[in-house]
Amino acid sequence: MKIKRIKAKNFYSFQELDLDFNKLNGIVRITGKNKDSGGSNGSGKSSILESVVWGLFGKTIRKSTEESLVNNITGKNCEVAVLIENGGLEIQIRRTKRPTSLNLFVDGVNKNAESAVETQKRIEELLQLDYKSFLASVVFGQHSEISFLDSSPEDKRNIIKNCFNLEEFFSKRNSVKELKSKYTAESKLYSQFLSQLESERDKLEKSIPDKKYKYIDLPPLQSVLDAEKQIQQLLNSITPINSEISKNKDKLKKLESQIKEGEYASEKDCPVCKSKYVKCQTHDDIVKLEFEKQSIQSTIDFDINQIEKLKSNIEALKPSYTSTEWAKYNDKNKMVLEAQKHLDKLEEVKSKIEGHKKLVVSLSNKVEIMKFWELAFSEKGIVKYIIRNILDYFNLKSNEYTSILTNNQFSIEFSDELAETIKNRGIETKYISLSGGEKRKINLAIMLALQDLSTKISKVNCNLIFFDEVCDNIDNLGIESIHNLLHTLKIQHSDKVLFIITHNNYLQDLLIETKEIKVIKEKGLSKIV
Repeated sequence: MKIKRIKAKNFYSFQELDLDFNKLNGIVRITGKNKDSGGSNGSGKSSILESVVWGLFGKTIRKSTEESLVNNITGKNCEVAVLIENGGLEIQIRRTKRPTSLNLFVDGVNKNAESAVETQKRIEELLQLDYKSFLASVVFGQHSEISFLDSSPEDKRNIIKNCFNLEEFFSKRNSVKELKSKYTAESKLYSQFLSQLESERDKLEKSIPDKKYKYIDLPPLQSVLDAEKQIQQLLNSITPINSEISKNKDKLKKLESQIKEGEYASEKDCPVCKSKYVKCQTHDDIVKLEFEKQSIQSTIDFDINQIEKLKSNIEALKPSYTSTEWAKYNDKNKMVLEAQKHLDKLEEVKSKIEGHKKLVVSLSNKVEIMKFWELAFSEKGIVKYIIRNILDYFNLKSNEYTSILTNNQFSIEFSDELAETIKNRGIETKYISLSGGEKRKINLAIMLALQDLSTKISKVNCNLIFFDEVCDNIDNLGIESIHNLLHTLKIQHSDKVLFIITHNNYLQDLLIETKEIKVIKEKGLSKIV
């Protein structure tokens, strides 16, 4: 994140403030002169830092009221605008008091949310930075009265928690407990569902017949019945024809028998009157019999032909299945369909069982995860984890800065419990036995190490670092070590501007060749000259 420019109006003692950070590099002194009271105190040096902090977050370091924040001469139209470049985006934040407003522009487009609170959340999401993280990683000095080595082990853990802005993690513990309870209840509920589904599965498996039937496509029953009715009608019409054929065949036999007798004449006794008569069969009679025989044979042939036609029609009408067969196969089809329904239902139930099993496993895993995070978000969890993982780096950076600030006289090492071991030229010594200046320098080194850690953890890479009155109660030898420290930091952070706000004249003299921003206050108003 690169803060490019700050512009302010009627902010604290400034009526106009315009600072282009692109024109600055390395170490920059912010000096001041208060013509109203003499000296440098109260000139407005720290207001430059405050304008950046308030512009970004709507909060000040010194916890100012609105009365003191707004320039007391104008009494209104307080405004701060911060221009930032972050992730390829140009971000501008404009914040005012009397009247109160907040506007966010990204690449020139207004990105305000529904409320100022939501807009501030959007700003912090864009910057990936909040107020506490900014102070921990960018601002160092009088805003913090922390003396790390004077603190108890519990206080030391709290200092680390505060430096790394871990309050949000700890506030999540209640949410984690609620989630654990929710997942536990859901796991029990879905386990009950799973048991019910498994019972349903067992019943379905028992209801499916062992014998497998194939589904047969049957014609409509009515079409079968209609065909059978027509066939029966045709069969009924064949019966009288067959009877007629039978009669005609008998006639034909008699005629053939008569014809076979040929011509004859013989005397016969009348069976009734017992008188004699002559029975004869002439040629003409035989001719007549032959004609009658042919006529009857034609009739028989015609009737036989009619029967063949009727039988052909019957064959054409015959359905694939009789009504009796249809009923039998239809019953089997019902069994097949019912079995298929059960199979489909069984597959559905099995699918639900697999889904519920996965869900129960997932919920059980979530419960275990929530148990882990419940512990992790506790004092004994994440703080100890952070300490364990940062300890090597923390010791390394603490000794690096301690070495610079004490001219290699002191070294320090922290245990997992944050108990310190201090050595003076290799000999262990107790913190309580150190002088006030030695304590201040070692604590200063530790806080610088904590800031390095905070920067790494929060991933804040701001182009500005502010040192606000870091030399209080430190002798000239200590001031020289701070001077050496600043030049070391300048080399380590060549892409950053290191602002030094101090009224210490000796440090001012040591930094005489660095860039200076001079703030003059006269008649209650401050300006940069």
